[in-house]
Amino acid sequence: MRISNHVQMVFDQMNIQPDDFKNLLFDLGTRKEIYDAETDRIISKAEADEKVLTFVHNVLGIDKNSTKKQIRRAKKAHLKELYEVLEDVIDFKTDTGFHESEFFNELVEMRNLSRGDSQEFWSDNDVILSISKVSGDHHDFILQTLGEGESYTVNTSVYGAAVGTDIDLYLMGRRDWATLTDKIAEAFVIQIQNEIYAEVMNAGEKLPVKSQFNKTMAIEKANKDTFDTLIEDVSMANGNAEVYIMGTRTALKKLTAFADIDWISEDQKKEVASMGRLGSYEGTTLIEIPQRFANNDVTKKLVDSKKLLIMAKTEDKFVKFVDVGDTEILETTEKGARMDDTMKYEVQREMGIYTQISRYFGVWNIA
Repeated sequence: MRISNHVQMVFDQMNIQPDDFKNLLFDLGTRKEIYDAETDRIISKAEADEKVLTFVHNVLGIDKNSTKKQIRRAKKAHLKELYEVLEDVIDFKTDTGFHESEFFNELVEMRNLSRGDSQEFWSDNDVILSISKVSGDHHDFILQTLGEGESYTVNTSVYGAAVGTDIDLYLMGRRDWATLTDKIAEAFVIQIQNEIYAEVMNAGEKLPVKSQFNKTMAIEKANKDTFDTLIEDVSMANGNAEVYIMGTRTALKKLTAFADIDWISEDQKKEVASMGRLGSYEGTTLIEIPQRFANNDVTKKLVDSKKLLIMAKTEDKFVKFVDVGDTEILETTEKGARMDDTMKYEVQREMGIYTQISRYFGVWNIA
């Protein structure tokens, strides 16, 4: 844990070891059973929250009865030092948050450079890289062709996710530690996942796919043979590899329109009842890409729900994600920078995304 002399002095005064406190924060933040090393026992969430809040108050030099003016002055003096503790917890929660998505676990190869992972990737087959270069809210996409057995590295850049929260509520004991760190970590995870999902769904727009692999048709009985042929063609073009069908829940649910053709089994009917969609289509695995609203705009969805992608299933996962693994929190607190008492956090993390796609894949635009 990276701490200042002032924070270390608070640890000493409270007779707390920094590593023990970090473990307490992780257990509390991830809602696990909480062990307190100081008392050598399992403690309740309420006890853990009280201990953390006491530590935070001691770092800032305030208490529960402090006025807004006292809290504001304390934040200016010592809040940055508190971020040094927050950042380590957010690093952990961000890293674990990536893996809560079925799509991420199945299709994304992640390297974390802070853990010593290699930056070098290999291309096992002839592929086209669709490179998403991220800088703030500006994205540049580059296409690069690689042959079999070539290596490459993923360039990284700083990625920022802004999240606002009223830290005064926490300092006054009205919001718990897990909620405070969740708001920061979750906003950052969502931003990165959105970038990956959007990049994958835009593959058909960026790559020169032949017309036999790009269809615009309704999902209905008359077109089932065409859909099945597209799956077969993608498989054969990639050495008879298995394939995935990917899309949003809304897009995948449309496959049930084929249900009047006697191919859907009783088990698959149960899948629809429990999952809201099929889990597979005639043996072909379905992967759901989570739908998202654009930031602060519930009228705009980020992932096209009228598109299905048919991708070859290979041992080499086709999305390459490099995470430098070092979160930094910046703040806006100066008078006039905000119109209210809420804090603005800019969570920054360095990362890079490449999408390594086979030359042959299918796109089904749902008419």
